[in-house]
Amino acid sequence: MRVPLQIAALVVLNLSVSKAQSVFAHYMVGTVDATTDHAQRDIADGITVGFDAFALNIGNSTADWAKSTVDQLFAAAEGSGTKFGLFFSFDMLQHPVLADHINLFNGYRDHPNYFRGGANGFPVVSSYGGYAAVNDWASFKDSADIYLIPNLDDSAPRAGDSAPYYIDPAGQLSGYDVVDGFFSWESAWPASTGGPVNVSSARDQAVMEYAHSVGKDYMMGLSSLQYKDMNGETWYRIGEANLPQRMEQILDLQPDFTKVITWNDGGESHYIGNLWEEGYSTAPEILEYANMADWPHDAWQPLITSFLTAYKDGKTADQMEPPGSASDPIGAMWYRGLLKSCSENIPANVDSAVDTVNYAIVVPAGSTDLRIRVSSGGNVLSTVDARPGLNYAALPGMAVGAQKVEVLSGDETVLSATSTSGVTDASRCNFNFNVVGLQ
Repeated sequence: MRVPLQIAALVVLNLSVSKAQSVFAHYMVGTVDATTDHAQRDIADGITVGFDAFALNIGNSTADWAKSTVDQLFAAAEGSGTKFGLFFSFDMLQHPVLADHINLFNGYRDHPNYFRGGANGFPVVSSYGGYAAVNDWASFKDSADIYLIPNLDDSAPRAGDSAPYYIDPAGQLSGYDVVDGFFSWESAWPASTGGPVNVSSARDQAVMEYAHSVGKDYMMGLSSLQYKDMNGETWYRIGEANLPQRMEQILDLQPDFTKVITWNDGGESHYIGNLWEEGYSTAPEILEYANMADWPHDAWQPLITSFLTAYKDGKTADQMEPPGSASDPIGAMWYRGLLKSCSENIPANVDSAVDTVNYAIVVPAGSTDLRIRVSSGGNVLSTVDARPGLNYAALPGMAVGAQKVEVLSGDETVLSATSTSGVTDASRCNFNFNVVGLQ
């Protein structure tokens, strides 16, 4: 049963577009210890989830550690014996010198695992930022055969989809004939408006309609939340039901590509994969609120697999199935480990948060008589009938103590997710989620 937050209705979109193609995960390139198997494990896990490629976010394209990590990832992809791809997403906000990124790209563009796209099978290049670099992008395209799908959203951080990029895509993007498609980053979460607001795909629809009208593709972002507490800044962007809501919208809208934001960005808490500690040696404060021991997020991975399979098959959320041949429901529960009344280190946009127990569960077709029961602090918050496909909710009333989501058949619990650490009333804020898979 879909029970979104009571704060806004979801916009259901039905737009016939070209068949969905590929799903990527945004991968933050940091230090990976070459004496470990960390690169191989990232590639293997990405393959298991079902991604077509990692988009390698390069913030410092000239650093030795960046080249070392990229070398390891390409070697691991090739060693996997699969077609799993890698392509560069130039971080133009961290390093706006496009020529430096191009120098790195040229060293890998002919690698057998460099991901290729478009009718001509050219190497794919994306970006984070780069709105003002239209002349540089044009020069790059003149000098190299590439499939270019940059993020040209010019909004300020956490402004959401309120930028001209979304409001007036024709006016803002008509000068970018050089690109092959457009990618939206900020629309993956609601704007930071100071109150709880559900994510929307209305702005995505506007940019996608413009893209298709001029013969270009559109890539839509999928993410769980944003929570950051570093460099003297701390903020939160709503994540209660954001992940399954956004899945539902992408399946309705069927953009040409989807990118999961992110595989491994611990700094913003929206990781679904591994966080390697050596990558945080220059920002150890991140590990205080995002690490694999205390806040693993890999329990979201089966849900992502179910989503991306439905996306590639052109199915809706009601038609999502558990991965592979699984005959039982799959899913996860997530919750913050403390109440939002915390009083120390309060994040910006705290008013958007709601004390909820959140879940998303995919039920196989043909399943009947299943129910979903949610408890918090020993009290039942909700018991609802489960339907085939995607079921999700963000249930207000989370209380101190244990959190639990159960799948019931009759009076018997057949699957459950129980909090590994109960909710407390701690004073220091940490708005990252605890994510627990159904077992």
